[in-house]
Amino acid sequence: MAEKVERYLAKNKSSAASDVADQWQKLEQLYTKKLWHQLTVELRRVMYEESFTKTIDLKDFYENFIKEFEHRINPLQLVEIIIPVAKSIFNKNKEAAYEFLSKIEKTVSKDKQAVVRVWTGQIELRLLHKDKAERCVDIQLVRQMVEDTQAKLDDLPGVTPVHAPFYKVSSVYLKEIGNYAGYYREALRYLGCEDQNKLSQSEKQMQAVLLGFAALLGENIYNFGELLAHPILKALEGTHEKWLVDVLYAFNSGDLNKFKRYKAQWSEWDDIKKHADFLEDKIRLLCLMEVCLFSL
Repeated sequence: MAEKVERYLAKNKSSAASDVADQWQKLEQLYTKKLWHQLTVELRRVMYEESFTKTIDLKDFYENFIKEFEHRINPLQLVEIIIPVAKSIFNKNKEAAYEFLSKIEKTVSKDKQAVVRVWTGQIELRLLHKDKAERCVDIQLVRQMVEDTQAKLDDLPGVTPVHAPFYKVSSVYLKEIGNYAGYYREALRYLGCEDQNKLSQSEKQMQAVLLGFAALLGENIYNFGELLAHPILKALEGTHEKWLVDVLYAFNSGDLNKFKRYKAQWSEWDDIKKHADFLEDKIRLLCLMEVCLFSL
């Protein structure tokens, strides 16, 4: 088996471009020296680098390399390494991707965190399966999977590395079903657990926009202080969506006129435009709350 792996590594190293060849050489050296921890760290890095993953078939990479020593990898780390493989398979064969993750679940079944991460990966893939109208095909199944995974997550002590990925997919599910308030709460939980340095600038901007919209459109969300104090909103500075922060401040102070001044901007977004009456009612209520507060 070792000879097969070595041939696979040597073949890919020799055919790769110079920058990627260096990565193959490092993988080869770590494998040959049986430095399993260092190899795990390197795999976690390259599996999330497009410059590396776009040059290979990730399923072949798993079958011909990772699989040979996966029993030496920490179960949770193994799942993190495997997730990009599952996504790659999903792009070609959705059912095969689900089956692949089910097999990985059996491999890591004794580790509770690893199992939660596998289930979260399954949910993520199911949410990506859309019909022609861009609606999730398996939404009822996803609902049950989210509930089951939440129950398993609740059994874990404290905040673990698998909390952030779960809150992320859970928030996507809530967004999918139009539960703005639920999305808002879950997305804040996700950002509270996630290392902000891991997010690209575009990811931060997307999270800021979605959170802002959810705060505005969510029923019974009248306190904007937590979001306005959140560093994620800084991602909108100097962007086309900077107006959203100003609108959030308008709602926070109950300033209806300020909200109307930004109509040209917010009317470009269908979700905001079609809920304009609801938003005006909401900001009027916030204005009343503000008046009552200062009259005490």
